[in-house]
Amino acid sequence: MTSLAERLLHAMNQKGYTQKQLAKKAKTSQVTISNILRGETLKPRNLVEIADALNVNTKWLQTGYGEETTDTLDKNEDSIVIDVLNVEASAGNGSNGDLVEVVSQLHYVPKQFYTYFRGINPSNIRVINIKGDSMYPTFSTGDMIFVDIKVNYFDGDGIYVFTYKNNIYVKRLQLAGEMLLVLSDNPTYKQWEITEENLEELHIQGKVKIHQSQQLNFIG
Repeated sequence: MTSLAERLLHAMNQKGYTQKQLAKKAKTSQVTISNILRGETLKPRNLVEIADALNVNTKWLQTGYGEETTDTLDKNEDSIVIDVLNVEASAGNGSNGDLVEVVSQLHYVPKQFYTYFRGINPSNIRVINIKGDSMYPTFSTGDMIFVDIKVNYFDGDGIYVFTYKNNIYVKRLQLAGEMLLVLSDNPTYKQWEITEENLEELHIQGKVKIHQSQQLNFIG
């Protein structure tokens, strides 16, 4: 991350903040946040307030040097921690991997978490990244998906993370008689089937509950 805009976007993703949410917490305008993300403002006057809102080091946010995080969150408020796993779920033709290694964490204040994940135990949520374009436009490469790992079985039609024949996928699963249809949102990808005879090779890792885009969408 070589620019203020990149570091700010990274810190916002780590906290799960939108531009509007960060602006409110930092007591500034959404235009100010947008201008920084666009690269139009390189030395914002309220950088300290923005860094405090994100619980990151002001020097790191401005220059990229020093420790990224501060311990403000731990001291001042309880937080809900969600693990980000070291695996890319393929929205294409499958990628090798397993939902094991934790590489980073997302922190939420409880009110924010329960707004996003109504009725879900935070200990059951994991975050992984998307790779491939077969689920476009729903998901794009680099997007983060939030997966409820307690749902490790077919729980009705929906988007799942699953392994099949040692490859990991994120696809829609739809029950059709005695088989499961594996569907992509991108119409250039054909559907395929998991028959009753091959169900033992299917291992559902979780059901996708929400996703966060890595794209910056500018309007106007």
